[in-house]
Amino acid sequence: MIPKKKIDSTMKWVEYSLDIVDMQKMLMATRDLKDKYQLMDLLEIAERKKKWHYRQENFDVNRASTLLQAMLSRAYKTIA
Repeated sequence: MIPKKKIDSTMKWVEYSLDIVDMQKMLMATRDLKDKYQLMDLLEIAERKKKWHYRQENFDVNRASTLLQAMLSRAYKTIA
């Protein structure tokens, strides 16, 4: 098992945030009810993990918000 100190909670928070954004888009795009329920379960897990990383000592909110904004703006420029 990896010690909590070695986990970069800031980067993991950003990863989970990006996953949540993608899952929310998929949830809105799908019409199959079974898929929607599966996505909602996955969203719940990802949001719980994101909250856990937010509460860790090595979480840097300024770095996390900067990285998330950069990743989201980069993704939208690539798509458009």
